[in-house]
Amino acid sequence: MSFPNSQRAAIIDIGSNSVRLVIFDVLGASILPTFNEKVMAGLGEGLMKTGKLSEAGRASALAALRRYRAILKALNLRHFTAVATAAVRAAADGSDFIRQANRILGRPVSVLSGEDEARLSALGVEAGFHDPVGVIGDLGGSSLEFKSVGKGESIGESLMLGPLSLSDVPDNAKDLRKAIRAQLKKSAVLPGATGRFFAVGGAWRTFAKLNMDIENYALQVLQGYQLTAGQVARTAKLCIDALSNSSARARLEAIDKRRAKHLPVAAILLEEVLNIAKFDGVSISSSGLREGVLTDLTGAAVADPLLDGVIAFVRLDHNQIAFGQALHDFISPAFGPEPDLFGSPAADIRIEQAACMMSDSAGRFHPDHRALLAYEQALRAPIAGVTHPERALIAYAVGCRYQKDFKRPNEYVALTTEEQDERARQLGSAMRLGAVFSGRSGPILRRAKLSRRGDALELSVSKADEAMVSETVSRRLSQTASALRLKPEIRIG
Repeated sequence: MSFPNSQRAAIIDIGSNSVRLVIFDVLGASILPTFNEKVMAGLGEGLMKTGKLSEAGRASALAALRRYRAILKALNLRHFTAVATAAVRAAADGSDFIRQANRILGRPVSVLSGEDEARLSALGVEAGFHDPVGVIGDLGGSSLEFKSVGKGESIGESLMLGPLSLSDVPDNAKDLRKAIRAQLKKSAVLPGATGRFFAVGGAWRTFAKLNMDIENYALQVLQGYQLTAGQVARTAKLCIDALSNSSARARLEAIDKRRAKHLPVAAILLEEVLNIAKFDGVSISSSGLREGVLTDLTGAAVADPLLDGVIAFVRLDHNQIAFGQALHDFISPAFGPEPDLFGSPAADIRIEQAACMMSDSAGRFHPDHRALLAYEQALRAPIAGVTHPERALIAYAVGCRYQKDFKRPNEYVALTTEEQDERARQLGSAMRLGAVFSGRSGPILRRAKLSRRGDALELSVSKADEAMVSETVSRRLSQTASALRLKPEIRIG
């Protein structure tokens, strides 16, 4: 692996409900947000009645654009683009608003068609997941876009089904559900769809936060969070109850006061989507339109974002990348015969590679706290392309790499299975062995070999490197062999 190319870029997203500026560090396949600010302007408020943008929303949105332009100038960040979505393209005065926005930003704002919006949101989901298969649904203030992913070329679609588009429907579940069903019948993407449903948009992210609260779920990371149909139904009931029950409404507002009023619509929409298609479940995507616009601008093919994401987040240098690579090559022969944990050998290997790439991430931390800090950092890192169990295994392995018999906080134990826990401990022990033997040097590590031979775990070292086999190295080899239920052996020459 060579050091991936890096650049900095910004996207301004003028939506029906919010206007947002996100600045990204782009490193290879990794899209890492480093600045994220939104203004809940509400451009689309009243659009279905008047056919025009909200006056207050226009003023708020243009003020936000002036602020964003000032920030970009101060940062000398010239590589940015702005896009506008459903409310602006549907409003009679949308073109007038765009003329004002163009003057403020000093460059043209792209008004996306519904099909463009669906395509770019799907591209953003593909940049945030590893080989996603199913349908993306991007719920904005005024519209809802659908597009298949992972199944070859497909046409995207846009339906006027955002909370602002349903503002004229009476505030009761029966009428809302009837209106939503009528619109969803127009979908050409949903009927017969399979795989997972990738939910994009602020309202569905807030719905997921509410579910985490209901489930008392420990890991508050939205990207890759998964919901079953049962979890959707339980959370939707609370959202729908909030239409008439003040205590239910208060619970929603405790999660997100600004978006609470949109949650009943978001909940009914999600239930109805699952009723039409045959999805395995719902995956929450923090990446969508903005990441898709960025990927489209760079012209980069969508690739696995995991390893580049680790490199970008931990800020690894060339030597650390070389060590991470060499470490995985060194320890992988020890895990070849072990059973698959994530569906295939290839799926396990990419998780092991990510753990190895994070194995030198905590060298600057205080020794007394290094293991726990390394664990917490890996557990919550803003990396993409991993499920929560995969993320949790990486974190546990990194904690075990820095401390023998590392104990996780109890609230996170349920994130992984017993088999995954055992693999994390084995992986952590093997990484400890490789790090101490080589002094965290890739070139030294590549001159040694770790392998299984019968019931033994054998460390083979050249005669020239015999001095590298210290008492600590021997002890850590014994610990790793024990974790793999093998006997330790050292071969010199």
